[in-house]
Amino acid sequence: MSRWTENDMPDLGGKLALVTGANSGLGAEAAVELAAHGAHVVLACRDAQRARTTANLIELHVAGATVEIVTLDLASLASVAEAAAEVAGRVDRLDILVNNAGVMAVPYSLTVDGHELQFATDYLGPFA
Repeated sequence: MSRWTENDMPDLGGKLALVTGANSGLGAEAAVELAAHGAHVVLACRDAQRARTTANLIELHVAGATVEIVTLDLASLASVAEAAAEVAGRVDRLDILVNNAGVMAVPYSLTVDGHELQFATDYLGPFA
């Protein structure tokens, strides 16, 4: 079995991709590669300032990249609904969804909706 790399990614010109948790780590790397292969990328992140930093890096390193930001906190179902409505108001379709955002091994706490934080962020938010 051959190893798949970013070089195997097809041309994504004309495609719209949304990446959750795109401000760092795997999400940022996925956003860079999607943009490098021609996709218009929406960075969906809790922290708009960190998302803007990633967007600036993408625009600096990927000629012709088009990047947008939407604020999204997967631990809040209201934030998920607001982000979905905002994206739906901006675009007519979504071609690629990368559900990357998540938390792991966080101290026990409840979200504003009353759900355990990790369960809400990693399962309920992406499902919604």
